[in-house]
Amino acid sequence: MEVRISVPLKDFYNGAEHEFTLSKQHVCDECEGSGSADGKVQTCNECGGRGAVVRKHMLAPGIFQQVQMGCDKCGGKGNTIKTPCKVCGGSRVVRRDDTHTLTVEKGMPKGARVTYENEADESPDWVAGDLVVTIFEKEAELDMGIADEERVDGTFFRRKGRDTFWKEVLSLREAWMGDWSRNITHLDGHVVQLSRKRGEVIQPGMVEVVTGEGMPIWMGEHDHVEVGEFGNLLVEYTVVLPDQMESGASIHSVGQLNVSKTRIYAER
Repeated sequence: MEVRISVPLKDFYNGAEHEFTLSKQHVCDECEGSGSADGKVQTCNECGGRGAVVRKHMLAPGIFQQVQMGCDKCGGKGNTIKTPCKVCGGSRVVRRDDTHTLTVEKGMPKGARVTYENEADESPDWVAGDLVVTIFEKEAELDMGIADEERVDGTFFRRKGRDTFWKEVLSLREAWMGDWSRNITHLDGHVVQLSRKRGEVIQPGMVEVVTGEGMPIWMGEHDHVEVGEFGNLLVEYTVVLPDQMESGASIHSVGQLNVSKTRIYAER
């Protein structure tokens, strides 16, 4: 039996526990899987307890074919019940909800599988199989009900393996002139600061690697990894240009920027 469960990215980062409920087949407790209210089960007199009968069909004069098929009288069970159980109706099994706890470990990859032994559908005729839960990442959503002090920027993080990705938007002036700083609230609430000194230029599409600010590296996948190791945070910079400028103003602005940049490098 397989189940798919989606959790937010912050749970892959911090680790979390989730309870989930699913409906599955159980052996009836009332009749202990016999299907009989009084516990008496009789061998089917039609199939002799085999659960199947052999029928002979004539294909042509003198030509016959034997076909084995399930017994109609006992439904292929090989026995009959005079007084069916009031709970399961003689089927020997019932369906009910089971609740399980899913532990999401720090750094677990998307698509990780967690196995619960012998927690699949039960039957008196076989040993219950395993319940396998596959963990996926839930699509990020803006939750307006979260208080400001509890809010993190996790909605805008993306993940690839052990690394996280972030897009930072800069104005044309910030990209050209520098002298800015940003505070990003990470998935566990700690702050990562991005900044540039005056005169440091950011090219559109530039990617900055912030070491050790990615996803925790999952111990279950890498036995040689030490506790506390992290991947990297990759920051891609997007530069927003003004929607429109007058031609004269545009030339004047570019001239001012060139002059300012020249002064900065002259001061260096």
